[in-house]
Amino acid sequence: MIFLRDMSLRPPVNPTRYPFSAQVMEHFAGLTFTKPVTVLSGENGSGKTTLMELAAAGANAYTIGASGNRREKNRLFKDAARKMRYTFNKRPSRSFYFTAEDFVRYLDERHEMRKEAEDALREISDIYQDRGDYARGQASLPHQSTLNDMDGQYNLDLLESSHGEGFLSFFGARLAPNGLYLLDEPEGALSYANQLGLLALIDRAIHMDCQVIMATHSPVLCAFPDAQLLSVEDGELTETPYENLESIRFLKYFLGNRNGVMRRAGIAMPDEPFDLGDD
Repeated sequence: MIFLRDMSLRPPVNPTRYPFSAQVMEHFAGLTFTKPVTVLSGENGSGKTTLMELAAAGANAYTIGASGNRREKNRLFKDAARKMRYTFNKRPSRSFYFTAEDFVRYLDERHEMRKEAEDALREISDIYQDRGDYARGQASLPHQSTLNDMDGQYNLDLLESSHGEGFLSFFGARLAPNGLYLLDEPEGALSYANQLGLLALIDRAIHMDCQVIMATHSPVLCAFPDAQLLSVEDGELTETPYENLESIRFLKYFLGNRNGVMRRAGIAMPDEPFDLGDD
């Protein structure tokens, strides 16, 4: 299912003010989503995140870890979205925006919430040790409820699992029919094996009539079958076959010429003298 069909600028905009000062926005004519899964591929700094944040703001997507830097980003892109035009075939039942950075921040917030609840329960136990069970239970109730909610919300406790397992558990728990899911460089929290797990969840989402838009430079995540692949490079958006993506071409070259690439990067290979260069 394709919910968000396209996004484009509504001029005039201030080209000196971020996000419209980003290179990817300089010649931005619009972005049309043609398949249930769209992948934006490009190097760090290419503008993928700028486009993802604008799409998320236009879809009014829910974000996690909404404090500090995330709160400021939300405010910035909500303002910017007023200068954008968004076309929906129909509105999704829910919209979520996930980034690896936000997920780590969310884990920190969750850890602090759990610590506060556990500390409160210990304090109540000391204060109420000479009082009845009823009084102690009433005082403990809100803090115990917090812990129960945290323990029961996911298949794995996020604080006891790896970041990758936690991310997959968190994302999988959020999947629902007719949803729009935006993922910005989720590989930051995932091993290659867990990236395959994420692809399986995306496949499940598509069979639930969802739309997924993802920014990544992972060769694994770019490989989702029949995805719309868009290369973000030098400020341009180009529909590109998987084999022609810059990250895939570099990976193939590196695997076939590993020693030479290392040498050209100035990395000494075994049994070769380390050259410090001219004095």
